[in-house]
Amino acid sequence: MLMEWLIIALLLVALIAALVWNRILRRKLREAPPQPPPMSHPPSEDYSSLFQASMEAIDVGVAIVDKHLRVRFSNRRCLELLGRRMSEIRDRSLIVLLRDPRAEALVKEAIERREERADILRPVLTRHTIDFRCVPLEQGGALLLLRDLTRLSQLERARRDLIANVSHDLRTPLTSLRLLVETLQTSPPPEVVERMLHQMQGEIDGLTTLVNKLYDLSEIESGRLILQLQPFPAGALVERAIERINPHAQQHNLTLSSAVAEDLPSILVDRDRMEQALLNLLQNAVKFTPPGGKISVVAAPATPSGSRQDGEQWVEIVVSDTGPGIPPEDLPRIFERFYKVDRSRTRGSGGMGLGLAIAKHLVEGHGGRIWAESTFGEGSSFHILLPAAK
Repeated sequence: MLMEWLIIALLLVALIAALVWNRILRRKLREAPPQPPPMSHPPSEDYSSLFQASMEAIDVGVAIVDKHLRVRFSNRRCLELLGRRMSEIRDRSLIVLLRDPRAEALVKEAIERREERADILRPVLTRHTIDFRCVPLEQGGALLLLRDLTRLSQLERARRDLIANVSHDLRTPLTSLRLLVETLQTSPPPEVVERMLHQMQGEIDGLTTLVNKLYDLSEIESGRLILQLQPFPAGALVERAIERINPHAQQHNLTLSSAVAEDLPSILVDRDRMEQALLNLLQNAVKFTPPGGKISVVAAPATPSGSRQDGEQWVEIVVSDTGPGIPPEDLPRIFERFYKVDRSRTRGSGGMGLGLAIAKHLVEGHGGRIWAESTFGEGSSFHILLPAAK
């Protein structure tokens, strides 16, 4: 019993000692002078160079102006977006950097009201679309942030164009079908019924083609299309496409010819998809070549400029026509989806502006390249360059 009381007494003494020691430590901590926080970098490090390197590394334009709207700092990205050089804007007025009185007024308003401001800029020198933000600083002046929205703007415009073009290409055949159905409901003579049914079949075929091409383009651009690549003779690919397009060429009174080199190697392709790309080029040639014209397909070995000299072989397929040609200003855009050189000229031919876009995606999906050459008024030629199978 005595031993138990002794243990309890020792525990009480230890507890009292711990409490007293804790109070002493807390008093010493309160009386000690405050210590500066540990530094993550030595005092001698050049923070200005670190700031400069950080500003040059980010993909956002940054500029700092003082309360007098003089440029005190701008990183490289800011100069690129605005099309300026450092020597032109150093310690100069903000208007020299922006060349936009509306943006300068926005910065002045942000500094005076101590409130953030934002707007969209489109500099004349670079034609970028820029998200421009001005953040006032406590010590006076403002921080300017410029973010490039050009790509997003292009995608939004492409989305609007897609909706507008699909609506346009659907409205005409649907209106025609509605009028034909209304006419059939009036019980016209049998010969009229037969003619209208034939017209309805043509409109339905056109709608089916449009939907199929939209689906193909969606599959290709989303990456869901899987190409089954196998070695296939390039000459046989050309012959298959010629055989399929020949009836259409004869209906339009066109002369169709082909020339395939004897030593032409095989190419590694998805046969059906590459034939689809080649047929799209041939269908365009048939549509826009006037009666009595000529269409030719030439396939031969090729050596692309700048290619490595390691024994790699290439095959070039060229589809040429004697049509009206393509104006120089339209040539860079003809592979864009829904792009048409002349809507008034293509409306009657049933062109939808999807065939060349699909052909471009398919050729590039095979590791090849496609481009067009044309002399306005004298015809066009479309070139497909594909690597040979090893």
